[in-house]
Amino acid sequence: MNEQTRAMVAALAALGNDLPGVIEGLRAGTLGVAGQHEFAALLIELGEQLDDHADDQARAGNGHSGGYGVSYGESAPRDIDDL
Repeated sequence: MNEQTRAMVAALAALGNDLPGVIEGLRAGTLGVAGQHEFAALLIELGEQLDDHADDQARAGNGHSGGYGVSYGESAPRDIDDL
């Protein structure tokens, strides 16, 4: 794993650590508007970074363009209603 991928994994893991608290705050009605905007901005930024990472891997020939397809793992949402 190269340094860029290590950094991407670390950023995803850090955001993942915050996710349960955000979900609970939304459920309980305790996550204020500012907190929602802040977390949304983090999600957007990380999504853009992951998209750039994928583009970099594709340019370097490290992707799975041979038909492996997209795989998010077993815990990934199957559709928007699962979020």
